[in-house]
Amino acid sequence: MSNVIAALQRKFREGRRAEAIAECEALCRADPAGLALRTLCATMQSVVGNHARAAELFEAVHRANPRDPDVLFNLATCERELGRLQSAERRFLAYVAAWPTDAAGWASLSECRLQLQAFEAGVEAADRAIGCDAACVPAWITRGHCLKALRRSDDALESYRRANAIQPSVEAWFGAGQVLVDAGRPVDAVDALGRAVALAPDVARLRVVRADTLHGLGRLDEAVADYRHVLRVAPTDDETLKKASICLLQAGRGADALELCREIQRAHPGTVTARLGAEWVLSQLVPLWHAPMMNEQERNRAYQDGLSRVVEPGQVVFEVGTGSGLLAMMAARLGAGRVYTCEAVPLIAQTAARIVELNGFADRVTVLARPSAAVRLGEDLPVRADVLVHEIFSSELLGENVLAAIEDARDRLLAPGGRVLPAAASIVIALVGGDALGAYVHVGEAFGFDLRPFNAIHPKKVPLHREDLQPVLLSDPVDALRFDFQAASRHPPERRTLSLPVTGDGTCHGVIQWIRIEVADGVGFENHPLRPRRVTNWQHTVYAFERPIELTAGSRVSVLAMHDRTRPWFSLEGVTAAGTRGG
Repeated sequence: MSNVIAALQRKFREGRRAEAIAECEALCRADPAGLALRTLCATMQSVVGNHARAAELFEAVHRANPRDPDVLFNLATCERELGRLQSAERRFLAYVAAWPTDAAGWASLSECRLQLQAFEAGVEAADRAIGCDAACVPAWITRGHCLKALRRSDDALESYRRANAIQPSVEAWFGAGQVLVDAGRPVDAVDALGRAVALAPDVARLRVVRADTLHGLGRLDEAVADYRHVLRVAPTDDETLKKASICLLQAGRGADALELCREIQRAHPGTVTARLGAEWVLSQLVPLWHAPMMNEQERNRAYQDGLSRVVEPGQVVFEVGTGSGLLAMMAARLGAGRVYTCEAVPLIAQTAARIVELNGFADRVTVLARPSAAVRLGEDLPVRADVLVHEIFSSELLGENVLAAIEDARDRLLAPGGRVLPAAASIVIALVGGDALGAYVHVGEAFGFDLRPFNAIHPKKVPLHREDLQPVLLSDPVDALRFDFQAASRHPPERRTLSLPVTGDGTCHGVIQWIRIEVADGVGFENHPLRPRRVTNWQHTVYAFERPIELTAGSRVSVLAMHDRTRPWFSLEGVTAAGTRGG
């Protein structure tokens, strides 16, 4: 029999595991009383992860020979692996009762109690193991895990330190890293996690935790490197792809984020997260208003006409905000000697450069992939420009830090006496009513229920994404806030009260806001709310009053208009009845 067992063991060691197990199982069936064969078969089944069959065999041997320590220990281990934790704990307790000086028994009992979340008892069992053998690494590691769960950070770190001093291990360094993260010591955590990664460079969990920690420290490129390593090992790990994409965007590497998603999408076409991720990255880099802006012919015509009145042959033109390159190419076609245009989003800048080349203007139009504040005179822009062109207006005019960008470019990059285009722009408002629009900004009654208290918590600034709400203007338009970019070098915050004469009876819901652009002398553009457009990129916005008010023609409404250089705001101050003096 010893020769048979030796032959089976040799086959198993040589990698013929399935064959060895099958032969051993057959021998066990032929000789049910053969304890040595059953023990060997159980051991092999345990090694290949078939813990259920291993436990069954070890149990049979244990009943026949309850004093065999190895069988009892292995039976307890199999039950722990199967999640039968209470039974496993009982087996380990029986083991350490019979063999109280075996450190491995106490360490295994500690691990079982850790999984049972009996952390104090787990520490006690680990201490017993360490008392039997101070070099018992599993006991130090499990002790650290239990102490970590008990939030005894310093004691947990000391346990992990002792384990690593005896034999450095992935588990001990990783445990220490997690404790340091929880303790608010991210720099030390990165060091500990790095030691774990060095021991097991392809274990995804280690790199993800280190990358998360590096991300929190702002060490974005290092975090990205870890996330990308994980995706090379596990390319369909959706959460890691999301984290990598966000990290790349924050690092200003949006094009890399897009390519990462597309790369995974090409390799694994069924990965929905990669497809959605690419779309999300594009939405962050290229807002949806770009397409309608390029297709808004009235706006394009205004810029074409304005440029034709300002640009002279041979001049240098500098543009803030390239977009597709349309305005830069217009300026070049009108005779500008050189056009320099800057774009803060590298992906858009790269695409604009391709469009410029496609249309045959690469010899006169230079696309700079940087924000205007980073453009260097004498390097990126060889000389001060004769004309400064800008088109970075938001729907409320100020939303893209337009004032700061124009002021900086005007001061640093425009020649004395140079022209600014557009020369000026206004934020225009009018009192507004209309039933359809009112239903969009205020609530009243529904099915006999009074819902008006909800108005108190509904946002008062309401962008209108629709052109079919049929607003009714109850006053003439007024330039609430005007900005002269040609004449003024600075545009400080402003606050003023406007008195708007009411031109018709009706229910007023607030003021509607739009923009008016003075491109050049005699050339302008305005997205007036009573002129719906099929394609438009600038939206109207309603600044709703706290509640609808009834107005009569001849009365006056006082509106507070203000801006902080990046956003405007409008609110009701009061109403003066028709025929009453004052405001």
